[in-house]
Parts: sequence; structure tokens; C-alpha cells
Amino acid sequence: MGIQSLAGQSIGQYELQELLGIGGMGAVYRAFQPSLKRSVAIKILTPALAQQPGYLERFNREAETAAGLEHSHIVPIYDHGTENGASYVVMRYLTGGTLADRMRRHKDQAMPMPSLGEVAELLEQLGSALDYAHSQGIVHRDIKPSNVMFDEHGNAYIVDFGIAKLIDTTESLTGTGVSMGTPAYMAPEQWKGEPVGPATDQYALGVMTYALCTGHPPFEAPTPYALMHKHLNEKPIPPHYQRTDLPPTATLVLERALAKAPEDRYPAVSDFAEAFRGAIEGSTGEQTGFFTVPVSPQPTPIGPLTPPSGVSGRRSTPTAARRVQRDGRLARRSARWRC
Repeated sequence: MGIQSLAGQSIGQYELQELLGIGGMGAVYRAFQPSLKRSVAIKILTPALAQQPGYLERFNREAETAAGLEHSHIVPIYDHGTENGASYVVMRYLTGGTLADRMRRHKDQAMPMPSLGEVAELLEQLGSALDYAHSQGIVHRDIKPSNVMFDEHGNAYIVDFGIAKLIDTTESLTGTGVSMGTPAYMAPEQWKGEPVGPATDQYALGVMTYALCTGHPPFEAPTPYALMHKHLNEKPIPPHYQRTDLPPTATLVLERALAKAPEDRYPAVSDFAEAFRGAIEGSTGEQTGFFTVPVSPQPTPIGPLTPPSGVSGRRSTPTAARRVQRDGRLARRSARWRC
């Protein structure tokens, strides 16, 4: 049985209730932890990873490192483990959806983009989180809209620290010499297979900021190869040509964050955020609620999604909980919660 069909089963002490999203790294479920009577989010990694030599040691190391990150804009890691070949990471359950949900809502419903002031506030939150992680020697490697989630108050959280690195070291999944990442957000050094660093995360955040300002990423192409060419060789269209309230000084800020060479970007991500804030002074605009209005997440293959807020932590149906056996069969246990 695939990781996309585990609702109603249990892993560790957690009852898997609802599939929230699925992607190349694994599947995310809303789950219930009976010992603390709370809802949590669980990412179950693809089983193919567990077959790689030294995987379990790497998984435990990366999960423990991610769990050690304590920052107001990094999603807390509660637990991790491996059971019958399935590795999982347990996180705080957030009810505000992902940035990908909100960007999709903008396109599908023709809603306004966030004001420049709202973009600056988000950039400051994420910049402080990334600088903190970088100070701990941790580079995310896969900053993208589906890895930014929100609580009900519109506060942003970065998710999946450590997982991108874990995938990156699995040669049979990525191919020798191929760096992991999401093509639209990958920095030139990732495309070239060079070492990554804090500037790599800054570049991805620059791509995301450009997209929030203009409604689309700086580079678009039908294939990863064509995207690679653009990231390595082309300059994006100046964003102030596409958004009239964006000052040309903000374009200069984004151009530096998107510099082809890592050493040409800002010394730290917070420096990028501070420069953007200064560049839009006097042009912040009015609040749009882009990061606070409720969204309706939809299943996509790009990463974890979150259901609408207000979902109770109790089970909504008396479906019996089941545990995965080593041979893939399901062992039934009696239901422990009912509405």
C-alpha cells in the first residue's frame, strides 16, 4: 500500500486521519496524538529512501538537527521515528495553509496580490528564520511556496528543514551529480552541482519575493533544462515594469538577491529583507489580507497542504485504527475515539 493511502492507520503513537498533500519527498497527514489529545501534522517519507545504505543514520541525524531549531518562524518538530521501514517527522499542525495555496487562490479567483508592505513583513519573518538556521550551520536547500505555511493569524513558518538534505544524499533517487530542489527556485550553484550555502536559500527567497510582487516567478519555461538555462544565463524582466507601485529601487534589491554568483548576493538574508523594506518606503500600500484570509487547500503534488481551520482534533468517524504490517497487510484494532 502506498504512502498516499494510509488514512485510518497508525504509525508510532499517531492516528493518521487525513491526507493533506503528497510530493516527491513523501506524504503529509493530519493525525491525532491521543497521549496529548492534540492534532499534529506528520510527514511520511517515501519508502524508497529507507533502502539506501546509511539512510537510517542520516534520517535520525537530520531529524534531530531540525528538531533543535527553535525560532518563532520555523515550524516546531515534536517527534520523529521509523516503523516497519516508514520514516516520519511529526510537526505542529498549522491551519492557515501554505503560501502555494494563497498564490493559487490569487490566480484562480483573480484576487489582488499582497501589498508591498505585506511582502516586506513576510520577507522579514522568513529572513530572520533563515539567518537563525544558517547561524546553526543549517541550509534549507528547498525554499519554495509549499514549504512556507501559516497559522490562523497569518504568521509564517518554514517547514522541511533537513529533509531536502536527506533527499540530496540519496543518489539512486536524484541521480549522481544532480542537486535536489524545485526547478523554478533553484539557484545557479544548485544547477551546476556546486556546494550550497546560505546564499542559496537567499536566492530561492528572492525568486519567491519576485513572484509575490509580480504574480509569477522571474523565470518560466516548459522544461527543467530550459529553466536551468535561464537561471544560469538570463536576467529577469525588471519587476517594476510589471507592477507600477513597485519602486525601481526595489528592483535593484531583487536583482542583487538573484545574482548569479552567491558572493554577489547580500551577506545575510535579513540584509536582503532590510534592503527591500527600505526600498519600498512610502509605497507599502494597504493591507489586503493576502496572508490571513482563509484559503481552501487543494491536493497538489508540490508539497504539504493544510485543511481549513476549525478542524477538531477528535476523530470525525468511528473508523477502526489500523497498523501497517511488514508484509503490507493491515491489522485492525478497535476504534478508540468517536464523536
